[in-house]
Amino acid sequence: MRKAGIILVAAVVTVIFAGSSLAEGLRVAVIDINKILNDSEPGKAAKKKMEARYEELKKSIDAKQEEARKIKEEIEKQKVMLGKEKLKEKEDALQAKVNELRQLTQEGEQEMQTRQADLTREVLKSVEAKVEVVVKAEKLDLVLEKSAGVVHFNPSMEISSKVLALVNADGTAAPEKKGDGGGK
Repeated sequence: MRKAGIILVAAVVTVIFAGSSLAEGLRVAVIDINKILNDSEPGKAAKKKMEARYEELKKSIDAKQEEARKIKEEIEKQKVMLGKEKLKEKEDALQAKVNELRQLTQEGEQEMQTRQADLTREVLKSVEAKVEVVVKAEKLDLVLEKSAGVVHFNPSMEISSKVLALVNADGTAAPEKKGDGGGK
């Protein structure tokens, strides 16, 4: 029994020393993907597309809100003069506009989330390819994402600027999707 304990301790010590010698030769880098997404030319192009579509949707929603507001004002002004039937008709029209506005808002939010995911995915493909270039060039063994819990690192380990330069040099903006006319 004692012999088994000694062998176990020897095995643990061997693993610890083997692990520490492996760690000494490990080449590690840190990358800030959010910085690259925000500062890269493809990332900025994607953001512009998102903002442009957001403005289109906002105009459409604002127009529906204005229609609903006018109907509501009309009801308020004519409430006393309108008969019950006409008043009910106007209130139904207002409710229909409110429902239409709610649906348009929900669809707009879903569309924006989908577009953001698609555009981000396209930019990330480019970033990942450039990370691979840097990893091979610098013979890195491990790359950690800064926002994924890296508490501290030596600034010389940061490769974000190198990857950002490669992404920008590539000149690939977020691609236009076919049939992306912008409206529903």
